[in-house]
Amino acid sequence: MNFLFKNVCFVCTSCQYIDINKMAIVLRCYFAPMKRFLILGYLITLTEVIFAQVKITGTVVSATDGKPLGFATVFINNTSKGGTTTEKGSFSIGGIVAGRYELIASYVGYETASNYLDINTEDVNIKITLQPKATVLKAFEVKRDPKREAYIKTFKETFIGKTDFAKNCVITNDEILDIGYNNAEQALKASTEDYLVINNAALGYKIRFMLKQYVNSDRDHTISYYGYAFYESMTTKKKAQMRQWLANREMVFHGSSLHFFRSLIEGNTEEEGFVVNEIVRRPRQRGYVHDTIVKNGKIMLNRDAYSDDSNYVNYRIPIALKPVDLMKPSDSLEDKYVLHCENMLMVSYMKELEANKYARMMGRLPRQQESMIRFFQPDCTFSKEGVCVDPLAMLFSGYWGFEKLADQVPYDYVSTGKK
Repeated sequence: MNFLFKNVCFVCTSCQYIDINKMAIVLRCYFAPMKRFLILGYLITLTEVIFAQVKITGTVVSATDGKPLGFATVFINNTSKGGTTTEKGSFSIGGIVAGRYELIASYVGYETASNYLDINTEDVNIKITLQPKATVLKAFEVKRDPKREAYIKTFKETFIGKTDFAKNCVITNDEILDIGYNNAEQALKASTEDYLVINNAALGYKIRFMLKQYVNSDRDHTISYYGYAFYESMTTKKKAQMRQWLANREMVFHGSSLHFFRSLIEGNTEEEGFVVNEIVRRPRQRGYVHDTIVKNGKIMLNRDAYSDDSNYVNYRIPIALKPVDLMKPSDSLEDKYVLHCENMLMVSYMKELEANKYARMMGRLPRQQESMIRFFQPDCTFSKEGVCVDPLAMLFSGYWGFEKLADQVPYDYVSTGKK
């Protein structure tokens, strides 16, 4: 299962990468002759968790005259914490633990503001000033693009996903999408001036997502998007419906990268169902290779989610790694942990099989979920929440790349431990 990040996302029919900057989601895909799913590690701005909870309060005002903006939207990006300001422009967000957060504020006719806050053990008060949007008058011909429906279909498949949960995840106002194909750039591009309203009936979330940019490039074979997301839990009087939502959220969380890194920090990966093996990549060579790793390792199949370059071969070392072999408390940063790995990691989740649809796309029967982590630096710093501080430090591949927005919970999700 996957987890949502920043809000920049790359997607395609072959592989998918997700990168996260200032809490926007990124997916980067490279087309290949086989189906592959790749996801980049995500940045969450929740760090240094402690038990004390504080409040973020403040006001939202106009930069033009300093007057308060009532009913402006204020929230912590990619979480369920936030709401709207009062008539006097004030807001209060409680239940915040210590850490670093990205606070988003928006109002119709004004530019969206992003503020990073470092929260310790005291309440924080902030005044947010919004700049009015520049009015640009330009001549254009109003004409309906006959391909718009096809463009929106492509957008939804790469943004919402194609899983079973995606069938119950609906964008209710896709008419606000400014979408079209740019011939010069050979790319399908989209954005919104307001929030897309997305009802995820499978997980019980109403998501407001302001799409700053979406680019599906035929020339570069990549799909990227970024924006800001605010999760609101749906309400129901039906207890059975609420139980189903809670169960689905747990299903999405369990086996996810967030679940894995939290268990790695807690030192209970085996109990949580994860098996970790080191993966060593070597250039493909003919004949006998004088390499101990190659001799002891198990070669991975070429037609799989992990061999994206025919010039290289991946070898899986059979000895499973323990949390102490990978993750240790930071010597210099309080409440931070450092994961050290000079090669790659294969993470197998043994408590749940792959979705049938994913297995079919891979051309085989369902098996235990497998994902791989590629590191771009030997040491990666994590918060106590199990979130990598530098999203560009690693790349996820395999099952963690299969699910998209329809199968993701907000960053502040707290697992019950039950499925």
